[in-house]
Amino acid sequence: MDRLTSCFVARASTALALWALGATLQAAENAKPDADPASETVRLEFRGKIDRQVYIQSDWGHPPQMAVWLETPDGRTIRTLWVTYRTGACDWKGKASCPVSLPYWVSRYNRETNTTGPPTFQQPVADAITRPTPKEEFCATAEVPRGSTWDYFIEVNVSGDYNAAFPSVRDDGVEDPQGNGQPSLVYRGRITAEAGARSAPKLVGRTEQLAPVDRLVGDLDGITSAKRLLSAFEVTCTAD
Repeated sequence: MDRLTSCFVARASTALALWALGATLQAAENAKPDADPASETVRLEFRGKIDRQVYIQSDWGHPPQMAVWLETPDGRTIRTLWVTYRTGACDWKGKASCPVSLPYWVSRYNRETNTTGPPTFQQPVADAITRPTPKEEFCATAEVPRGSTWDYFIEVNVSGDYNAAFPSVRDDGVEDPQGNGQPSLVYRGRITAEAGARSAPKLVGRTEQLAPVDRLVGDLDGITSAKRLLSAFEVTCTAD
């Protein structure tokens, strides 16, 4: 074989080897499984409006305490997204604490963080989830796996919104020591995290006026103005 023919064969062999390598790499790439949708995240956005007339007509006129959190349907995972600063930092401006402000959220927060009792001034919740008390609107967001399903909760409470069913002093002489008035209300909804999904919660229960509890009372008789506090609330899902 002369030098020219030998050179040609060598180049052809190299080209063939490179082509075979490229084909092998492409086949390997094509054989990769599609990305797991569960590894992708989407955003849940929680937006609500507050009826200012409800809280300014309470005895103290203060905006409500609020908390927003997520739970998996089996209840094994709990994730607080947003809580007003006074409850989350136990900063009550003259009060040692106010355990009846958002007691149902506190019970879920205890499960989430393996703690007992409400947050304290010495051990507040993380700064990342505390927010100023909203006066008319509020918004919270969460990144969650695409396709995951969540129950979401909102607890709200206006202090000093007394009425005939929840007075400052009961007929038997028992006083409301925390100035609670109508107890906190809890709303619940469910959403599956797919782009474009929308959901609105329903009022599912209340807590107690005089003592913190870790359960909901389904009987809403006697609740008046407190039911009008949230004038709108919606959860939406986006893929950006």
